[in-house]
Amino acid sequence: MTILIEPDLGRVSGGLRYNRAVADAADGAIMRHALPGAWPDPSAQDDAALRHLAAQFDEPIIVDGLIGCSLKEPLDLAVPVIQLVHAPLAAADPAALDRERANLAAASAVVTTSRHAADQVRDLYGLEAIAAVPGVRARQPAAGTAAGLHLVCIGAVEENKNQLFLARVLAALSEAGITGWHCTFAGPPTDPEYAEQLRRACVQLPSGSVTMAGELDSQAIDDLLAASDLLLLPSHRETYGMVITEAASAAIPALVSAGTGAEEALAAGFALSLVENQWGAALTRWLTDVEYRGSLRDEAARLRPGLRTWGDTARTVLAAVASCEAPATADIATERNPT
Repeated sequence: MTILIEPDLGRVSGGLRYNRAVADAADGAIMRHALPGAWPDPSAQDDAALRHLAAQFDEPIIVDGLIGCSLKEPLDLAVPVIQLVHAPLAAADPAALDRERANLAAASAVVTTSRHAADQVRDLYGLEAIAAVPGVRARQPAAGTAAGLHLVCIGAVEENKNQLFLARVLAALSEAGITGWHCTFAGPPTDPEYAEQLRRACVQLPSGSVTMAGELDSQAIDDLLAASDLLLLPSHRETYGMVITEAASAAIPALVSAGTGAEEALAAGFALSLVENQWGAALTRWLTDVEYRGSLRDEAARLRPGLRTWGDTARTVLAAVASCEAPATADIATERNPT
């Protein structure tokens, strides 16, 4: 048994969805424990609660990086401590650099949720990490619409996810006479001020062309994808972008931001610089060029059967845990059977 300590955020997040999927695929080998707190800016009480909880276990402990990389002093336990890094804290907050470095350096192993994040850990700290890339569960191909009109953007409504950029691109499409499309923005409003700016921007778009769906549960996301044609993810930063592979499992192509971890997750589709004209041109071609749209859909359908599963991800995580346990086991065996 391995313990996974994760933050209780009170909302859906990509990191928590990853944790749950890995634990479910591990068939009881990983047990999750949610810990309330102001992560990644813990109070002294939050820190003490973590140390009290961790001390209760005799099994290896995986600590979600939102918790484990935010500590002023690394955990010091008799069992292996594996840091699970969804996104390096210092990539978004340079002030986190020193404490993140100390916590990662003290860990028995570092596991990241993408090769992109592993590269970031190496570049920032000179440490090697094991990439346990997200899997996906099988879905039926999306029904969508014949003309590819249903666009979807799934992610927390906040500046990093850059939905306002997309709203400006859609406004330009409308001004150019490219209409008939419908875009659904789905995700929790983690930044209420930004969400209000997006709402105001969407009001300026053609009536009925936008839905702001808010936070959706897993079934609602499945239903949304089943009716969608093209995923749009114009994030400033992205460690991976699980929604891209979730869309790919429904044979939905995607447009994502270049230079981010989203490129790693991309199957059918294109990575574009965050230049409004480029996104506008790509969407115009998707909406008006039947042959082009068909080729992207065919590519998505071709790649769909080869997508990585959550079982693959769980095996990678558990292998990382086992690699930490092996030396200790060997030492114990040597003590019991000295040469």
